[in-house]
Amino acid sequence: MGKKIDGFSKLTQSEKIDWITKTHFKNPEKAKKLLESYWNSDSKLQKRHDEFIENTLSNFYLPLGVAPNFLINGTTYTLPLVVEESSVVAAASNAAKFWGSRGGFTTQVLNTLKVGHVHFCFEGNSKELQKFFDRRKKDLLRSTQSLTKNMEARGGGITKLELVDKSELLPSYYQLHMEFKTKDAMGANFINSCLELVAKKFTEFAEEDQLTQGKENTLEIAMSILSNYVPECLVRAEVRCPVSDFTLQNNGVAGATFAKKMVDAVAIASCEPYRAVTHNKGIMNGVDALVIATGN
Repeated sequence: MGKKIDGFSKLTQSEKIDWITKTHFKNPEKAKKLLESYWNSDSKLQKRHDEFIENTLSNFYLPLGVAPNFLINGTTYTLPLVVEESSVVAAASNAAKFWGSRGGFTTQVLNTLKVGHVHFCFEGNSKELQKFFDRRKKDLLRSTQSLTKNMEARGGGITKLELVDKSELLPSYYQLHMEFKTKDAMGANFINSCLELVAKKFTEFAEEDQLTQGKENTLEIAMSILSNYVPECLVRAEVRCPVSDFTLQNNGVAGATFAKKMVDAVAIASCEPYRAVTHNKGIMNGVDALVIATGN
C-alpha cells in the first residue's frame, strides 16, 4: 500500500519517478531503471510524448506490425496493427490473402449520423416548455451558423433538433436531442461546440420569454455532450466467393459444411450473450489493433 501525496502534479518528472519507485517498489533503483529504459533516446521526441498527458513517467510500448495484401474497393493496402496478442496479425494476413484472390473486400459508408444532447432539468409546465421550444427552434439552429457553415459546405451539419421529455424515467428530466452529419470528420469538437452554444442560447431564450419566471419554473442545464452510442453511423463491408472455396483440404471438411458452421456461429452469437461477448471480442481484436495504430 502506498501513502497519500499532495501536489504530485507539481513535481518534476524525476521527482515523480523517485516518489513512485520509493513508495510502491521493493527495489526502487531497479524500478527507476526499468521506467527510464523505455524513454526515447531522442530527447525532443520524448518531450513530445511527455506532454501528451499528465504525470508522464515513461512510455508504454506495444508491437507495431503490418498485414499486407488487403484488397479493399479495388485498391491494395498494407494495414498497420498495434496489438500485444499473438495470432491477430497472422489471422488478418491470412484473411487478406484468402479474400484478395476472390475480389477482396467491398466497403460502403452508409451513414455518418452522430448524436449529441443537451441534458437539462425543468421544473414547470411541460406543455409550456414544448410551446417555447417550437417557437424558438429556428432561433436555436440559426445561432449555430457560425459553427456549422464550414461543415455545411462539405455536405454535413445539424440534421435534427428536437425536445424529448424523459421525465417518466427521471423527474423533471428533459433533453434537446440533436443529430449531426460530420462527413469524414470524427466531429467530436464540432458537435460539442454546437451543443454548448445551443444550451447557452436555450437558457437565454427561456429567460427572455419568461419561461423560467417564478420559483416554480426553473431550468438547469446538466450537461451538453455528444453520445458515443451511434446506431445509425454505419459502414458496410462484404466479401463474396463460391461456397466450394471454403473446402478445407487438410481435414476433409466440405465447403458447404464449413459455411453452415459459420452461419450457425453467427446465429448463436446473435441470441446467446455468453457467445456474443467472445464473438465480438474476436472482431474487436482486429478493429482495436488498427484503431490504435492509426491514432484513433
